[in-house]
Amino acid sequence: MLLRQELREWTRTDNWLLDTYLRGWAGADANMIVRATAPDYVFDDPLVGRFARTSLPRYFTLLHQRFARAGAMKRRDLAFALHGPISGTGGLQYWREAPAIGLTGTSEIVVGPHGIVAERTAYDLNLASGQLRRS
Repeated sequence: MLLRQELREWTRTDNWLLDTYLRGWAGADANMIVRATAPDYVFDDPLVGRFARTSLPRYFTLLHQRFARAGAMKRRDLAFALHGPISGTGGLQYWREAPAIGLTGTSEIVVGPHGIVAERTAYDLNLASGQLRRS
């Protein structure tokens, strides 16, 4: 059983890791995202694929390739704002949007004592998600 001090320290670490993770997505910064993840981290995007911490930078490369066909893109165009957590979901679920490319949906994030363990995304059906499905 954790002592109160240990519990408070874990909660602060937990919050710091989640905040770092969310800031990483907001800046499309794969290195920052990875710093907040656990060794066995898995990111699952049903339209792009599954990625471990070592392969997560490839996710941004694939997004860039799929959306660059519409014109020049910058790294910030691949930034995702995660709003939440959404209350009443029973877990850490966030509204996820990348306004520059039009992707919207949700993310379910699992946090463990050593960092973010997993994230699973689901997208709203719109023109941008159609672009990912066609690729």
